[in-house]
Amino acid sequence: MKYCPRKNDKYTVRLFDSTNLLPAEWNALLPQDHFLQSAQLSITEKSKFPDVNFLYAFITLHGKPFALAYFQLLHIKPYHLETSSLPRIQQIAWKLFNQVSHPKLLVAGHLFRHDIASFYCVDESSVFEVFQSFDTAIRAALRQSCAHAVLVKDMPEKLITYFSRYAPQYLLLRNDVAMEMQLEESWQTFSDYEKSLKHKYAQRLRKVRKHWETLTIKELNAEEVKAHEAVIFDLYMQVCKHQQVRMGYISSRFIPILKERYAAEFHVWMAYENEHPVAFFSAWSKGDDFDMFYIGFDYDRNEALQLYFNILFFSIEQALLYKKKKLILGRTALEAKARIGCKPNYLSTYLYIKNPVVRTVMFRLQQTHTDNEGEWENRHPFK
Repeated sequence: MKYCPRKNDKYTVRLFDSTNLLPAEWNALLPQDHFLQSAQLSITEKSKFPDVNFLYAFITLHGKPFALAYFQLLHIKPYHLETSSLPRIQQIAWKLFNQVSHPKLLVAGHLFRHDIASFYCVDESSVFEVFQSFDTAIRAALRQSCAHAVLVKDMPEKLITYFSRYAPQYLLLRNDVAMEMQLEESWQTFSDYEKSLKHKYAQRLRKVRKHWETLTIKELNAEEVKAHEAVIFDLYMQVCKHQQVRMGYISSRFIPILKERYAAEFHVWMAYENEHPVAFFSAWSKGDDFDMFYIGFDYDRNEALQLYFNILFFSIEQALLYKKKKLILGRTALEAKARIGCKPNYLSTYLYIKNPVVRTVMFRLQQTHTDNEGEWENRHPFK
């Protein structure tokens, strides 16, 4: 598909489904190192995520190039939701829904990364026009893809007020939280972090870390990551299979491709027990941030070796080693991350569901979920 023009009085949106089809003006609008440069977008295409397609929106204002937007289209399948704990009737209903509706989720952003900007505007002097152009692109992509819902991931802060006021059909996901830790200047080593903890938390840390000391930890170069591709993917899938909701899967080639392309800032470690891989951990080292990325571990060895908590502690250790100011640990396992000292960074992610009945149910479910949340916020590990 070369493009599908969508027009209103001010904006024209051309949609493309491949970087090979993007016009020359696309790259010309962007800073050289921007994620939306076609060379960088093609890396994601080459990763070949299962059940995911792409849409690229070229937006003009009164005929002049104005903005660019990036979308992913997730074809939702029964295995994206773990239903074994649900009543039998709900399992059957979910399976039938997928068979009949073939649901699709349009994502304004990147399902598998949060550290990149997926919308770019050449002139932001009028924030309202920026909002209008983005909203117009989303509507065009929604029509083109025939998606059942739209997820606007990590909304730019300057647009939040406009979406809340002028797009009331969107539901703000109130519990979308990234757990982060500000690293104190006084923490020069991991031992300094340990000394800052209250007694019971420090005692638990020492107990957990004893298991880590029995393992061999190695940082992998690009060639080694490629050689471990199957092992890394298997460890990743073991984690995925224990999650109830899976917003798509990465592919086995994703981590190796990233390591090859971003050798200096993207890091991958492997943990071995008696030369047998039992866990991997990846992270981005950018500016003042150490950003935890994908992990995986052997669930049969997790409890005995406390692999998950050891990975969290290892991330603190590495962040201090790289002299970072902030550690970003992501959206999952909030209580575990609060136990080690992380605080919530509330993100602005919006969801629009076309079916009004399903939309109403989602509103109610979120309210119930919000009312039952918050236990992890009572964790205060520091002295």
